[in-house]
Amino acid sequence: MATERKTANRRTTVADVARRAGVSAMTVSNVVNAPHRVSEQTVAAVQAAIAELGYTPNHAARALSSGRSQVIGLPLYLDDAVDEQNPGLGGFLHGLLGGLVKAAAVDGYGVHVTTPTEGKTEIALYEQLIAARQVDAIVVLETMPHDPRIEFLSTKGFPFVAFGRTGAGQRQCWVDVDNVESMAAIGRHLRAAGRSRAAYLGTKSELPWVHQREEGFRQLFETPYATESFDDLDAVGAYVAAAMSGADRPDVFVADNDAFAVVAIRALQRLGVKVGEDVAVTGFNDFPFASMLDTPLTTARIPLRDIANSLFARALREIANEADQPGCLVTAPLVVRASA
Repeated sequence: MATERKTANRRTTVADVARRAGVSAMTVSNVVNAPHRVSEQTVAAVQAAIAELGYTPNHAARALSSGRSQVIGLPLYLDDAVDEQNPGLGGFLHGLLGGLVKAAAVDGYGVHVTTPTEGKTEIALYEQLIAARQVDAIVVLETMPHDPRIEFLSTKGFPFVAFGRTGAGQRQCWVDVDNVESMAAIGRHLRAAGRSRAAYLGTKSELPWVHQREEGFRQLFETPYATESFDDLDAVGAYVAAAMSGADRPDVFVADNDAFAVVAIRALQRLGVKVGEDVAVTGFNDFPFASMLDTPLTTARIPLRDIANSLFARALREIANEADQPGCLVTAPLVVRASA
């Protein structure tokens, strides 16, 4: 009886799962740690065995044996002035972080969120994380062409994954929104609805997504009513009011972000314009407030959960030092509401 009780109470092992699923222990390990290496059929069989036996991976032992921290780093470097001009940014980062934490937790990983202290650069923060062996990979946000952060991590040979594209000649371990196609989908919707005099409200910035979204807009509106760039919300409202004062006024305002679209809607409402009927307005991002307006906003929804899952999957490949693969583009689906 004592032997039976000991057997019943002992911890279920990888070998137990392997026997039940009819596969090798290495295959079970791959299903738990790197499921992208295994066929869907095998993943399903192993997961069924795991559920049946109640197997719980010993992540602490795995970390000890591998010399890894089982943590990925997410440094955030925020500019308060930018936050004031983009009130939905907090919700965007919260959604991305939540998705990343959930994706990592499924695989026994944690996410270390940190920020540079005053006077320190983001690269200095990277050096600290790497030297202390606090993380196995770093997530880099809002990459730029010839980004010094990517160049630094590449020189160090340290695993990373970028939200935003890396440059030619660098590892293509990135995930990005297909801004061109997503904005073009907005344009196709507006064209189908008979809108032709489009005024484009763009962000004054060198960030790649800004130019990508305008490129998508111009695919459908080669000769728009106007294209303007702004770094101030008040300037957006003033421009919309001025544009509506002429006889040949636009019949749609296409904003490259939801904050500009909301300002445009308010400016039109103050003029007594029926938004969605007389003049349409579209945004991009689908921040939480977009559906709560008096005239809910038509916009492109950035699929944060899909992006987070893809970022973590690419980070695992980098940690495992797998062969480079093309970057991953994720389309932001169109959400049609009353504003257009």
